[in-house]
Amino acid sequence: MKNIHNNKIGIIGGKGKMGSWFNKLFKAEGFETIVSDISTELTPIDVAKMADVVIVSVPMGVFPSVIKEIGPYLNEDKFLTDLCSLKERELLCMMQHTRCSVCGTHPLFGPLEDAIKGRRLALCPGRGDNWFDWWERLLTSLGAKTFTVTAKEHDTVMAWVQALNHFILLSLGMSLEKNLNDSVLKKDILFGLATPSFERQMKIVERLMFQDPELYATIQFSNPHTMEAIEGFMKNAKELFSILQNRDKGSFIDIFKRVQEFGKKERGLL
Repeated sequence: MKNIHNNKIGIIGGKGKMGSWFNKLFKAEGFETIVSDISTELTPIDVAKMADVVIVSVPMGVFPSVIKEIGPYLNEDKFLTDLCSLKERELLCMMQHTRCSVCGTHPLFGPLEDAIKGRRLALCPGRGDNWFDWWERLLTSLGAKTFTVTAKEHDTVMAWVQALNHFILLSLGMSLEKNLNDSVLKKDILFGLATPSFERQMKIVERLMFQDPELYATIQFSNPHTMEAIEGFMKNAKELFSILQNRDKGSFIDIFKRVQEFGKKERGLL
C-alpha cells in the first residue's frame, strides 16, 4: 500500500455538509481530493474510477442506488467507506455490490465542529484488514477517537444515542413551543429563571435549527431498533408519571437513588 498521504481521496456528495467538511479536512492535511455532487462535472463513476479511497456522503434514501452505480468500478485495490448514520443495511449493500475493501464509518458529530480532534467516529469493519488499519490510523493521527463495532451493535446503540435522544429533545421542544404559544409560559420569565441544567438542554434544542429534518426522520424511521428503545423509555416515563400522580414520594426517592447509583457507576466512561 502507498504512503498514507499518497492515496487520492474521492468524496461522492462532496458538496454537502459532511462531505465538504471532510473534503476540507483532508485537503488541509495534504491529500489530493476530488468530489462529485449534483452540481459537479465529475460523476460518482468518475470518482470511483479515479480515487484510491472513495467516501460516500449521500442521503440514506439514495445510498443503495449510488453504491450499485459505482460498484463495478471499484476494484480490489480500492477502499470504500460511507458516512451514513446507520450501518447494518449500508454495510451489507457495500459488501454485496463491490469487490474492494469496505468499512462503515459514522462520524458521531456534525459539520458545525471546528476540528476532528477529540471527536468520535464509529468504524464497522467489512472487508480488507490493510485498508481498515490505514483508515483507523489516519483518523487517529488527526486526533479523532475511533471505536470499532459491528454494524448490528452500532445500530442497536444508535437507537438509544440518536433515535431516543432526538425523541426526547423533540418532545421537550414541542412542549415548550405549545405552552409558550398558548401563553401558559412567558418566555422572558422562563429563560430568566433557567438553571444551568435547563440552559444546557435548551442549547441542544437550539442546535436542531442547523440540522436536516430529512436526516433526523430517516434515523428515526430506518433504524429497526428505534421502537424498542422508545417503548422502553415510555414504559419508564409512565411508571414515573404514575408515581407522581399518586404522590408516592418514597418510590420517587427510590428511583432517584437508583439513577444516582447508575450515574456514579458509569461516571468517567465518556
